Amino acid sequence: MAGLVRRYPAGAHNIAPPNSFPPLAGPGTASRVHARLSKVLTALPSDRTRRRAPVPRHPEARQGPMISLRSASERDKVAFLFHLGHGHYTQFLNFQECMPENYQPRAAWVALHGEGSGDPLARIPLLPGSRRYARHQMWHARRGLAENPGCSTIFCAAEITALADLTPSYRCFLYTDLTPSLKRELAPWYDHQLRGSPIIRAIKESRRRRLYRSCHGIFTMSAWAARGFACDYGVPEEKLHVVLPGANLNLWKYTDRSVRPTRGPAPVRILMVGGQFRLKGGELLLRWAEETRLRNWEMDIVTWPSELPEWAGAALAHPRAGERVSGDLAPRLPGVRIHCGMQANTPELMNLYERADIFCLPTQADGSSIASLEAMASGLPVLVGAAGGIPELIEDGRTGCLLERGCFEDLACKLDRFIMDRDLRITMGRRARASCEDYFNVTRQIREIMQVIDAYPAAAALAA
Repeated sequence: MAGLVRRYPAGAHNIAPPNSFPPLAGPGTASRVHARLSKVLTALPSDRTRRRAPVPRHPEARQGPMISLRSASERDKVAFLFHLGHGHYTQFLNFQECMPENYQPRAAWVALHGEGSGDPLARIPLLPGSRRYARHQMWHARRGLAENPGCSTIFCAAEITALADLTPSYRCFLYTDLTPSLKRELAPWYDHQLRGSPIIRAIKESRRRRLYRSCHGIFTMSAWAARGFACDYGVPEEKLHVVLPGANLNLWKYTDRSVRPTRGPAPVRILMVGGQFRLKGGELLLRWAEETRLRNWEMDIVTWPSELPEWAGAALAHPRAGERVSGDLAPRLPGVRIHCGMQANTPELMNLYERADIFCLPTQADGSSIASLEAMASGLPVLVGAAGGIPELIEDGRTGCLLERGCFEDLACKLDRFIMDRDLRITMGRRARASCEDYFNVTRQIREIMQVIDAYPAAAALAA
């Protein structure tokens, strides 16, 4: 079927060659996002086109009549299935809280736990951990669908290849921030997932292709991720829908930092929030803390304990996974505090954002960054690694600052500048909040998703 014809802001995020976007008037956020996406698409590596997969065109350039949205009586319930690891849990909470009122009666929520299922095969001792996890998730998916019999559409924020078995009975839409093939571009951080037996890898690739072919649509969080589906897996253009993520503005409120005292001993507070400490650039920040000559600063790092350096783990008495612990790294780095076990969207986490002056996440491998969007919504200037689809969220130098992946010198130079320049921090933080109010918010994201889903034929028509 032809893709949904939409105008900006939704239309600008369908995949398209840079020159095919329609012109936009005015200097607002919409125009800037449009221009930034065009640059992203132009800068994509040329060797990714070697498979000659079709490059999707802008919807308005397609021939044929525009598809009308179905009437309210024809719209069915949608089961939102969310994997609970990494940033998906935050989005699971945000989608539920920010679902527009007119869509709320149609939404059912299913948490895909990676344990605790009734699947007997998931308890086989020699079953690989990834397969056990997937079987648990699929069991919870089937149970959730059985408990919500009115659902005929699945929106799945987890790549469960067995989901392909449900496509004859449901309209299935996948939601993701990157493809397995794109993990090669984020080397070496995902190399452990790309190694192994060639036969096993081939089987996994075959199952993924079957899943992608059977889905009725695929939502990606960036044009970068959508290009991976098009170039590496040959997913047709009409199935790809780029819907950039957003922050939950109901929770993340703007803090006016211009009213804080400009003189006195108050330090500049730096915040990093990222579970996988090494992948998110935590070691780079600790190195900066040890080597910088600046003194009037403090740093809070919210992370998991498993990847902390040995000496840092010892300073916190080696916390267990999930254990709630906060403490500084004295005597080596007394100005750095580590927080482990802090949950998403909690008052204590939001308090750290409110008290901070700078958000710094020098991530080295990411598809997108919800934590950065939450910082922007809080009015914080954001310094974030230019990995994956993150450059599509940030207007470099205006709503945030992009860091070269893995480059300590770039991080040190830019972080020092932001610590010393209060006016820059305040101005950029205000622009960041404005960009979230204008576009990067969850409510807008959900509306775009639901508009695309409602443009597809009903499940009954597909079955026929």
